[in-house]
Amino acid sequence: MASLQRPAAGGGRAAPGRSAGWIALAVVVLGGAAAAYHYRARLREAAPAPVAPAPVATAPVVSGPLSSQEQVSGTVEYLANDPYVAGATSAPVVDEAQGTLTALPALGQVVAQGQALYGVSGEPVLLLYGTVPAYRDLALGESGADVRELNADLVALGDAAGTGLSAASSTFTEGTAYALERLQAKAGLPVTGGLPLGEALFLPGAVRVAAVEGSLGAAAAPGQAVLETTSSTEEVVAEVDPSLAAQLKVGDASTITFADGTTAPGQISYIAPVATSGQGGGGNPPTVEVDIAPAKASSVRELDNASVQVSIVTASVQSALAVPVTALLAQTGGYAVQVEGAGGAVRTVPVRLGIFDDAAGTVQVTGAGLAAGQRVVVAGQ
Repeated sequence: MASLQRPAAGGGRAAPGRSAGWIALAVVVLGGAAAAYHYRARLREAAPAPVAPAPVATAPVVSGPLSSQEQVSGTVEYLANDPYVAGATSAPVVDEAQGTLTALPALGQVVAQGQALYGVSGEPVLLLYGTVPAYRDLALGESGADVRELNADLVALGDAAGTGLSAASSTFTEGTAYALERLQAKAGLPVTGGLPLGEALFLPGAVRVAAVEGSLGAAAAPGQAVLETTSSTEEVVAEVDPSLAAQLKVGDASTITFADGTTAPGQISYIAPVATSGQGGGGNPPTVEVDIAPAKASSVRELDNASVQVSIVTASVQSALAVPVTALLAQTGGYAVQVEGAGGAVRTVPVRLGIFDDAAGTVQVTGAGLAAGQRVVVAGQ
């Protein structure tokens, strides 16, 4: 019987099963490490690149004149040329001659200084400029405000050339008589050297015929309205809130914007002293009439009844620091702006506000260390 022999201690070969297990474990460990390495590599490839912070939008602090403006709607209209009926749409021309109406102007006709308004009994009634109405015969030796108007007209029309007549003189002199004879001869009037009541009417300026009240062949009599007239130029009429009207004054600058986008400068020529009931009734709030005269009459010529927008200057400063309204930060008790410094550093500067320029979208500011040329952070860019 063969005897069993065990291997010598510490010698011989390891059991095949145990060796294979260790090899398998090493393969798993190495394989896992490789897989982890490749997974991390893929994560690095898929991860987005770091995003740089968006640049801060800024605008400069500017220095210069600044105006606060209000936008109102208006209509181009001819207005009355009558200092006693401010804001009216037309004014009557009251006859002072006795006789028969023999000539009348056409609707829309413009009559200027020294021209005929209408005719009575075959003779023209002249338009002369002045604010004192004709009320008496004028002759050599008379004096007064009406005589001063006559002298100024004769000088302006060129009939006083060589007479030495002064436009400021309030006395009817030989020079006045001589100049008046020249005017009468040109106009087809009897050459008398005197001015009887009814031969001429004094009105503030050139007029446009808005309506003819009389008719040819009808009787002409003192005190009778013959024509309705307006001024010869158009203005913009706006109806504004009384609180806005209280901030305005005659002479304030404005800008008129037309339907096609073009603009023209103007200024306020009249502000009604009292408010009137809102247009259209029905409980509409009261408004104040404000008239705006264009700097050039030609800018509104032939635009009668056209709708326009008017930007009216309500306040202005000659020199101020200004920033966009979008630069303002609301803070407890006031406002601040963020001023950009070196390297993009931003500091907050409390500011006090002045007037707003709605048209430019800017506001007047004052603050410690704030100066023209600095840049402030703006929102919404």
